Amino acid sequence: MSQIHYISLAADLAKAVRVLSAAPVIAFDLEFDRDRFSYGFRLCLLQVATPSDCFIIDPLAIKDLQPLYQFFETSTARKLAHCPGEDLRLLHSLQCYPTHLCDTEIYAKLLNYEQTSLSNMLLQKCGVALNKRWQTSNWAKRPLVEDQILYAADDVIHLFGLEEELRKEANAKGIQAYIDEEQEVLSQTRYQLEPKTDFLKKSDRLYLSPYDQFVLNQLFKLRDQLAQRFNKPAHYIMPEALVRDLWAEKVAIKELCASPGIYPALRKPGMQQEWERAWKQIHEAARQQGLSKKRQRKELAPGEPNGYQRRESAEAVKKEIFAPIQKWIAERLGEQAMRVVLSSGAVSDIIQGDLKISAIRQPYRRQLITEAAEALRISVQAWW
Repeated sequence: MSQIHYISLAADLAKAVRVLSAAPVIAFDLEFDRDRFSYGFRLCLLQVATPSDCFIIDPLAIKDLQPLYQFFETSTARKLAHCPGEDLRLLHSLQCYPTHLCDTEIYAKLLNYEQTSLSNMLLQKCGVALNKRWQTSNWAKRPLVEDQILYAADDVIHLFGLEEELRKEANAKGIQAYIDEEQEVLSQTRYQLEPKTDFLKKSDRLYLSPYDQFVLNQLFKLRDQLAQRFNKPAHYIMPEALVRDLWAEKVAIKELCASPGIYPALRKPGMQQEWERAWKQIHEAARQQGLSKKRQRKELAPGEPNGYQRRESAEAVKKEIFAPIQKWIAERLGEQAMRVVLSSGAVSDIIQGDLKISAIRQPYRRQLITEAAEALRISVQAWW
């Protein structure tokens, strides 16, 4: 059993880092708020453990986490996590880039488990039942209750036993080398949080005029600015449907502040005038840019296939080329593992020219696709 330490002082963080630095393997997890209780992507808690000690680190109390971040980047210890994509996005946004990562969910997927959540895997492999009651609690609220701290610790202290069991199974099936390649790519991946400047959907760009696209996007941008001002998620400020009704003039500005779903602070005196000024400025900016109110259609060159023909062609390639390759891989590794090696999304990217098979970063994936194509006597040279 790990001893749990709540860390809220810089001096205690330094001691924790010294303990972590002596361990050949550690486990970590984050608790954060991403536009659920407040605006943006906010780190609320870090859980970092060795097999004997679990440190619950409070980033709201300790302002300088650089000693911990430096450990994540420079230590050669294996760093266990389960499905850490969002955690890594947040850490990378904070300029922390953990190395020597080991994602236990990658093990689970390549071992062909269908339900790969941490709670399911711990129950199946370790007989541990997690209490998920506190999963969606407000982690930015202080003080934390004891059950929250215990929940946070449970997310890391059992990863050592889980990884050990999964590694045994992977070695028995002869796929540990595949998993090592996946972990290496994960450790080298750099995530970037895109700035909030474009709020339009693909359908908006397909069916709206340049003028309407600009106005709608500026209204969403204004909602985001208000969300940041009041430190609330954007949907707290105003529902998306109401923004679109305002853009389509189904709701008048004078009716906006009394509309259902509007944030209470926007009902205060002066907000209607603020929206009226913004509305005029947005439309004036669109006119000054000379944006057309007509939807722009792409003119096809002679012989160029239209959208329907392109979709038909892509579906034929999926059916005749890549579906048999996916089936071949699934027969050898299992359906869930196949979705790691050659997912439907990857197939679409390959067909559309956004991804070359030769550019797939994991060598074993390229090798399996090549072996499948050769066994089935299918040529994939056009997509290599």
